[in-house]
Amino acid sequence: MKKAIRSLVVITALGSVAYGAPFLAMGDSAELFLTGTLGVRADDNVLLASDNTVNDTIFSIVPGLEVVYGQNSIVKGKAFYKEDISRYADRSDLNTSLSTVGFNGSYDDQKLKIKYNASYAQVAQNTVDVRAGFLVRRDVANVGINSEVSLTDKSSLGIGATFENTDYKRAGFVSSKVLGAPINYYFNVTPKVALSVGFEYRDTQLDNPGTDSNDYFYNIGARGEFTPKLTGTIAVGWIQRNMDQGDDESTVGVKSSLAYAINEKTSLQLGVTNDYGVSGMGQSQRNLTYNLGAQSRIAEDWSIGGNASYRAIKYFGANSRTDDYFEGSLNVTYIYSRLVNFTAGYVYRNNSSDLAGTDFKNNVFSIAANIRY
Repeated sequence: MKKAIRSLVVITALGSVAYGAPFLAMGDSAELFLTGTLGVRADDNVLLASDNTVNDTIFSIVPGLEVVYGQNSIVKGKAFYKEDISRYADRSDLNTSLSTVGFNGSYDDQKLKIKYNASYAQVAQNTVDVRAGFLVRRDVANVGINSEVSLTDKSSLGIGATFENTDYKRAGFVSSKVLGAPINYYFNVTPKVALSVGFEYRDTQLDNPGTDSNDYFYNIGARGEFTPKLTGTIAVGWIQRNMDQGDDESTVGVKSSLAYAINEKTSLQLGVTNDYGVSGMGQSQRNLTYNLGAQSRIAEDWSIGGNASYRAIKYFGANSRTDDYFEGSLNVTYIYSRLVNFTAGYVYRNNSSDLAGTDFKNNVFSIAANIRY
């Protein structure tokens, strides 16, 4: 604990003398930044267990690097690396050192727009549908590209591809490979609003014979600035899941993300999704999620935010069940300088289910100092 406090003092001292310049300029269009986080959190249910819960205090140090390139170019992006070192006060067997590396970027010449990303992350954190009597270790790799080309002054065509590989490191969990391919046609009905017609194909392959599936999402939607304060995207349609074995499923599909600006300093984020997925145990599931968030810059150097989400999860197949999962969070950020900021947060999780032994509650309090130089 004393070492953590000393490190926090060092970070604060750095903030009083540093400026917003990068650690190293790499030519005319690339900059290298050093990043880091020193944090502590109190977690009353580390494993998200129904009973015999584990509560602990976790100290974390997260050093990293970030390269930003092409800020004034048609090609721009960011590459990053960080090492998340977590140490548990009581349960040292849960200690982890996990790496994350990746990049994202874009190309935009007005006629053709391309966004791309790739990442690899080592994960040891339980979630509502990935739980056990230990921290579930897995490696998650993501690759994605989305392009949009102008066809006329009022229309454009968007084509993309995504791939996610989840590799579990403990027995009893099912690794997966998910490939997605969306295509959308956009037509501007006003200078700020476009209507869309789209189709998305998704192929899910699991390391469990007979559980693979294919999804087909037919949709119509809209995007843009719907009012001076309301912006975002929405797609509604019909989604069908075809299983290799077992009954096929279909439902109304929804994917939406909206932002509402209350004023110059405060905004709301709203979203509704209804889609299929797969759990860490390899079970097919349907997820209906409602999300509401808010952020406000209450002063020049202070901001506050919060988020609330409700997720209705229907699990199919053997051990089928229905869960109601709620998660809420609050956060406060103090900007000490252009180099250092401090954050404090609280997260509440609650899962109720019609299957015995799968309920849980969780409270997490955290504080952290973050540096970017």
